[in-house]
Amino acid sequence: MLLKRRNRFSVFSSKINTSSYINSLCNSFRYHDISNVTASGYWGVDFIKKQSHLDPQARKLLQIPSDYIPSLKTGYRFFDLNDLEKAATLFSLCSKGESFKTEIKMKTFHGKAFYARAQGKAIKNEQGNIIGIRGVFQNIEEEKKQELRLQKSLKHTEKQNMWLYQLSHIVSHNLHAHVCNLQLTSKLIDVETLTKDQEELVNSIKSISHRLECTLEHLNTIATLHSTNKKLQYIVVKDLYQEVIQKIKNSNIQQRALYYTEFSEVEVVKYIPAYLKNILFHLIKNSLLNKHPERECEINVFTYEENKKIYLVVKDNGIGLSQNKIDYLLSKTQTGYSYVEDESGLGIFLIKSQVEAMGGTLLIESKLGKGAKFTIQL
Repeated sequence: MLLKRRNRFSVFSSKINTSSYINSLCNSFRYHDISNVTASGYWGVDFIKKQSHLDPQARKLLQIPSDYIPSLKTGYRFFDLNDLEKAATLFSLCSKGESFKTEIKMKTFHGKAFYARAQGKAIKNEQGNIIGIRGVFQNIEEEKKQELRLQKSLKHTEKQNMWLYQLSHIVSHNLHAHVCNLQLTSKLIDVETLTKDQEELVNSIKSISHRLECTLEHLNTIATLHSTNKKLQYIVVKDLYQEVIQKIKNSNIQQRALYYTEFSEVEVVKYIPAYLKNILFHLIKNSLLNKHPERECEINVFTYEENKKIYLVVKDNGIGLSQNKIDYLLSKTQTGYSYVEDESGLGIFLIKSQVEAMGGTLLIESKLGKGAKFTIQL
């Protein structure tokens, strides 16, 4: 038996006498050892002698009686009817020199079906003529069953997730009208005619309705992002920024601020547009809502590249965050909550989830009274 040594591994030469190769292979202790450990059976066809060969492990996998002699004419019986044409095609191509590696449904001698991982390769003589084919196959029935169970479980989970997202969209849509009515009603109340206790009650209602509106907005964002196109696209950052600013102008957010932008270092990024738009919107929104009462709000938005990584930064001069609050926001044990809307439980969580889903990171740097800086590695 000829062996070629390549990269510390022994591979069988394909330019050999078919019968002597098969016999020596089957008598090899090392071969038997590997065959038993991997539960792989060897098969071969000698075109010169018109003989088929199955090693002991192959006969065991196919549950073939000891007195049964395999042949090309009866080979079809070991393949499932639905994969019979596939087997014939692969055999034909292999006999012409094209190797194959596939998963196929086979049958035992007694008709019990099982999934197998099979591969085959042509055998050539020293003149380069094809004189046979050889290969191995392995029973992967249990592996395939596990794979099918996982696929079924995944489909079930996806179906449940879709139902939950649809439910969140319906709930947020239906409740939004009631929240708007509550806010409008509270605004129509003339607080000057109220007692101090009544005024505090009305202000409490306004605060509650505002927070509820924020929560519904986040729920709607989740549903919208779930249904959007998840394909990466090239995005002109300046154009996306303008869309976000327009969205903020169309909202009821207090928007008086000085904006400073710089996108010349990185003008275009490859990202999911809906994700990046949502991230930028919420960061700028938080900067506006957390502006310092004693100074005009300033917001810096810029991009830069460092060590072949691209970053998007939103920096403000607002009220800032304590280190404990930052640690809490980024804690893996927390579900996350917004920079300003602690009760909503979704603001930073949404941003962090989307950034990490894209393989990036979120860094928060801040001091109380000194503003906050959010750095996104895209």
